[in-house]
Amino acid sequence: MWKLFKILFIGILFNCSYYSFYFTAWLSGPNTKMMLATLGLVWFFFDSWRQNRGIPFTALMLGGATFSAIYSIINLVSVDINGTDDYSYANYLTSFFTWVFSMYPAMAMLRLEYGKVTFTRVAYYLAGVSVFQCISALLIDNVPAFEAFADSIAYFATDFFDDINRLRCFSTALDPAGVRFALVLVLITGCLCIDEDLKKKTPNVAYLVISFFIILAIGSMVARTTFVGAVVGVVIYILHSPLFTGSIKRSRGKVALIFTSITALAVGGFIYLYNTDPYYYHLLRFAFEGFFNFVERGEFTTSSTEVLQTMWKWPTDTQGWIIGTGIYGTFSQGTDIGYCRLILYSGLIGFITFALSFVFYAYVLGKKYYPYRWMFLGFLAMTFIVWVKVSSDILMIYTFMFWLRPEDDALILQQAKA
Repeated sequence: MWKLFKILFIGILFNCSYYSFYFTAWLSGPNTKMMLATLGLVWFFFDSWRQNRGIPFTALMLGGATFSAIYSIINLVSVDINGTDDYSYANYLTSFFTWVFSMYPAMAMLRLEYGKVTFTRVAYYLAGVSVFQCISALLIDNVPAFEAFADSIAYFATDFFDDINRLRCFSTALDPAGVRFALVLVLITGCLCIDEDLKKKTPNVAYLVISFFIILAIGSMVARTTFVGAVVGVVIYILHSPLFTGSIKRSRGKVALIFTSITALAVGGFIYLYNTDPYYYHLLRFAFEGFFNFVERGEFTTSSTEVLQTMWKWPTDTQGWIIGTGIYGTFSQGTDIGYCRLILYSGLIGFITFALSFVFYAYVLGKKYYPYRWMFLGFLAMTFIVWVKVSSDILMIYTFMFWLRPEDDALILQQAKA
């Protein structure tokens, strides 16, 4: 019972960082990510003092902080030159440290519970909290008592979601949910492909594969961006198949068998619900609208992609292209497209700096954890794919990696070769 409580507590810490929210009872206060960042900062300094470890001036931390500082300065310059008061990304350095330190409590608890931390260990928890978010979406939409319970904890503009008739999870919704779900799918696939120790544990493999399909199905009902993560994940899986590696391992065959079996069950379940339940019929039509349109009309399009075609808006003068207009705001430029909003805000100088920061993360981590290089390339691909639709960045999936220690690194690489 005590072990279950600790697992649930660690899951809550992951959820409050990765899927942060404001408390309904304290709307004027900080959100859970900010609270955890404050706790994480204090906890970090205490651990550093107690263990005589000092501040982790790793290439990842220094590089990330440097890129964030430069990007913040560029945005401040854009705001100043253009005479605006839109500081949306001008404090990105603060956002960077808030994200990074908000994950420290979860990582510290993982270390206390398991001794060492690996990608797979984190994947177990991120998969778990993502499944919770997905299932909560269906419960909120169908069980008024659960909706009232969820709304009493995490604040949501419920009238807005009633108007647009979209699913919302316990503490996330729309594209922010889709981006996070997609990144977890890429992480799950990377662990299933690389962690040889994981492949020996059939229940653990089954747990991650089942989680993959729950997140894919319900997550796509919440936001179709989720599906992009599944596609990237499948590409990673193919790149690790015998077709490209030239080697056949028994453990890989086990994963393939479990994946294929659960895929067949999932597809069968989807077909049954699609044909027998009007509620799921409409949700599945929305989630996989592109496939339905392709089969029925010969075009792989969705209503959202058609709307996005009208939103490609760019600076109208040289200064705008170089340093931007200093305006980001919520739809203030009449576009949701990430590329457009980021360039309109701080020009090509700001956009290139911001983009290079994610190239940096993928390069440093891919080089450090070489067996996982395709996973990090997948994260990098997600960065540039997501910006076609929204301006969200994917820093949240990297946050736990800032706190990995040399002993964790050794175990990660050892399990990749087991």
